[in-house]
Amino acid sequence: MDYLGRYTHRVALSNDRLVKKEASQVTFRWRDSADNYKIKWLTLEAFEFIRRFLLHVLPDQFVKIRYYGILSHRNRKRKLLWCKKLLGVLTGKEPEEVVKETWEDLLTRMTGIDPRVCPHCGKGKMIQREILSALRQAQGGEQSRTACSVSLADRMPPYGGCPP
Repeated sequence: MDYLGRYTHRVALSNDRLVKKEASQVTFRWRDSADNYKIKWLTLEAFEFIRRFLLHVLPDQFVKIRYYGILSHRNRKRKLLWCKKLLGVLTGKEPEEVVKETWEDLLTRMTGIDPRVCPHCGKGKMIQREILSALRQAQGGEQSRTACSVSLADRMPPYGGCPP
């Protein structure tokens, strides 16, 4: 069971253990359990390396185990709650509902720039008056507005001014 456990939860050989490939030889790192788990290098012929590697490839219709036991996807929350209860780790209160952050608050928190403050004067507050409709391609290849025939320049306040 211990032997199988090493290969059902991860790959037999990760890329970072491959050291080099020269002509028809492959060198990789491995841990020698007989020598106090020291890391050693081993060089093999390419065909022997591939043969050994393919011994660890799962046959068709077999699936690599990701989570087993209490961490399996089926009833994971219930099982973890039960384990915490047995270990006496429960806090006694339900997890609090996470409040969704608006895009304005997120941008302010991440960049330090508040999109609600006027970029020109830095004092006025920008307010959303309407959401402009998306532009779509007309049959003649030119772009047309679906909601209104007024130009975008007519809708915007003059540059440098804050909305009333």
